Amino acid sequence: MQSSPDDEEEHPEGPPGGVYDGSGMSDSPGKLISLDALDIALGGQTVCHVPPWTLRQGERWWVRGPNGAGKSSLLRVLAGALWPAPGQHERRRYHLEEEVTWSPMAAKGKIALLNPDRQNRYLHQDWDLSAAEVVATGFLDTDLLHQRPRPEECDRLSAVMKQLDVHALWERPFLELSQGERRRVLIARALATDPAVLLLDEFAEGLDHASREALWKTLDSLAKSGKAVVLTTHRPEPVLETEGWQTLDVRPARPIPSEKAAASRLPGNWKRDAILFQARGDLYLEGQRLIRDLEWVLHEGEHAVVLGPNGCGKSSFMRLVWGELHLAHGGQVVHFQDADLTVHQIRRQVSYFQPDMHAWFRPERDAEEVILSGLFSTIDLFNPVTDGQRDQVRAVAETFRASAFLDRPFGTLSYGQARRVLLARALVARPRIALLDEPFDGLDREVQEQLFEVLETYIQSKETTFILTSHHAEDRPAWIRQRLYIRLDRTLEKARD
Repeated sequence: MQSSPDDEEEHPEGPPGGVYDGSGMSDSPGKLISLDALDIALGGQTVCHVPPWTLRQGERWWVRGPNGAGKSSLLRVLAGALWPAPGQHERRRYHLEEEVTWSPMAAKGKIALLNPDRQNRYLHQDWDLSAAEVVATGFLDTDLLHQRPRPEECDRLSAVMKQLDVHALWERPFLELSQGERRRVLIARALATDPAVLLLDEFAEGLDHASREALWKTLDSLAKSGKAVVLTTHRPEPVLETEGWQTLDVRPARPIPSEKAAASRLPGNWKRDAILFQARGDLYLEGQRLIRDLEWVLHEGEHAVVLGPNGCGKSSFMRLVWGELHLAHGGQVVHFQDADLTVHQIRRQVSYFQPDMHAWFRPERDAEEVILSGLFSTIDLFNPVTDGQRDQVRAVAETFRASAFLDRPFGTLSYGQARRVLLARALVARPRIALLDEPFDGLDREVQEQLFEVLETYIQSKETTFILTSHHAEDRPAWIRQRLYIRLDRTLEKARD
C-alpha cells in the first residue's frame, strides 16, 4: 500500500494525471521503462545515484553495486513501490501503454517484483497455503487467497506452474518446500498476471548449484519470450558474463567504509575440549525422515559447516541443535553434557541466525532494539534494559561496524546493513554455540571478508563455537575445519580438513 503525498520520498507532488509532459505518446517500439539520471532517497537521505537508463522488451539486466549502494531500492523504484528523490518524479517514465506516464499506477499488473521479503512473509506468518494457492495470490497481488480463481485464471495457473516446473507441487504446503522449490513457486506467482517486466532481488541466494542453473534457464526462456528481466545478485555468476546480459551500475551517495572491522577480544572462559552437543538417532520432520542414523558430537572450538542440496535438511539440523526439533523415539540429544536442560536454558547458550529473520522485526523498530532482543532470545522487549546491556549492544555493534545506524529504523537499512545488525544480535549474548544459517547470502565479497574477520575475533576468544550452513564453497571461512554433508541417501557424512 502506497503512502500519502506528504511522504517526501514516497509520493512527491507531480502534474495532474501523471502524464509525462515532455514525451507524449510512446516513441520507441519495445521501450518499457526509461530513467533520466536520478537519485533515490530513504528516510530523508539520498542513498544512491542512478545513471540514465532504458529497459526494453526481452532485455536482461544485472544491477551491480556494493552492499548499501541502493540496488534493492532501485528495483522498488522501477516497480512503482518507491518514488525517486523529491522533485525527480518525472525522471522515471513508463512506456507500458500508448501514453507515456510517470505515474506508478502504470506499473500495476505489468511489473512484478520478487524480493526476499515476499518469501519471508509467508514463513514468518506461518500461513497454511499450498503451492498452487501461493501462485494464485499473484492474480490480485495479495498475501492470502481471498477468492477462488476464475476458469481462465485456473488455466493460467496450471500453465505457469508447468513453465516453472512446480506443477507437481500443486497441493504441497508451501512451508514444507525446499528453498529452491519455494523460489520457483514465487517466480510462478510473479508471472501469474503475465507481466512485461520481472524484477528479481537476490533471487538466487540460498539455492544450490542445480537450483540456480534451473533458474538461469528459466530466465533465459522468459527473455526469449519477450519479457524483460532485471535482477540484483552479489555473486558474479558466470552466466551474467555471457552475451545477452547487460549491466547497470548504481553509485552510493556516500562512500561505503572499507576499513577492516575492529577486533574486539572477549574473555575466554571455557575448559578446552568440552562437549557442547551430542545427538544419536533419526531426524524426522512432518513424518519425513531427513537424516537416518545420525551420530555426531560437537566439541568446543570445533567449528563446522553443514552442506547439502536444497531440501536435504540443513535448516532442520540447525533447529535440532537449537532445541526446537527432537529425534525420533529412541534417539538422544544432550546439550552441554546435561540431558535435563529446558529449551529456555538451551537458548540462553545457543543463538540462531536464520535467513528469514529480516521479517521478524517491525520495520519501525530501531536497530539497537533488534540487537537488544538477542540478549533475551525474544523478538520484542518485555523487560527493562539496563545501561550495562546497552553498553553490551554498542560494543558488539562497533565490532560489526553497525554503530552508525543503531538509531535508524530497521526497515530503512540496506540488505547488507540489516545482515550486520542480525549477526550482531546473534552474538550479543556471547553464546557458547552460534548457529548461522546461510549468513553470507546477499553480501558482496568485500563485506563477506570483513565479516569473516569479525567472526574470527570470536574464534580467537575461544568463547563461541560456530555451525554454519552454506551452498557456496567461498562462503566457508578458513577457520572452519569440520564438514558435515547431508547426502541424498539421508546419511550424514563427516570430514575434517
